[in-house]
Amino acid sequence: VNGETAEQWQYDERGWLTDISHISEGHRVTVHYGYDEKGRLTGERQTVHHPQTEALLWQHETRHAYNAQGLANRCIPDSLPAVEWLTYGSGYLAGMKLGDTPLVEYTRDRLHRETLRRFGRYELTTAYTPAGQLQSQHLNSLLSDRDYTWNDNGELIRISSPRQTRS
Repeated sequence: VNGETAEQWQYDERGWLTDISHISEGHRVTVHYGYDEKGRLTGERQTVHHPQTEALLWQHETRHAYNAQGLANRCIPDSLPAVEWLTYGSGYLAGMKLGDTPLVEYTRDRLHRETLRRFGRYELTTAYTPAGQLQSQHLNSLLSDRDYTWNDNGELIRISSPRQTRS
């Protein structure tokens, strides 16, 4: 574009993407990536530079953190509360928070299937048949309840809700 490369991709000696940029409305827009020694993304910084002076016009940075197991568990954007993934065991999601505010919480059975989801003022309960098939999903808003019926061959034959039944 006007004698300048429209898109640029840069990699480090390990072959990891470190920068990607393009021209947008004459401005160079770049995303810079940072990694830890294990190759996990630790940060990304977005920048916009003036087309003639190369002066920095805007930037935003987001950092990423990992738990002791090496699983992503936190995203920290500039000037905003952190988004946190709450996990247990080998990484099963138990909930998410924005700063200190819970966004969603999950309760699971011994097979790690979701049995209760809390989000805002809503609660969604999920039940399973002895064979492990979805049996029902009930939201504390009756119009959103669903019941599932299976035949002896394990085939879904009916979905029932207060608004309609499908067979």
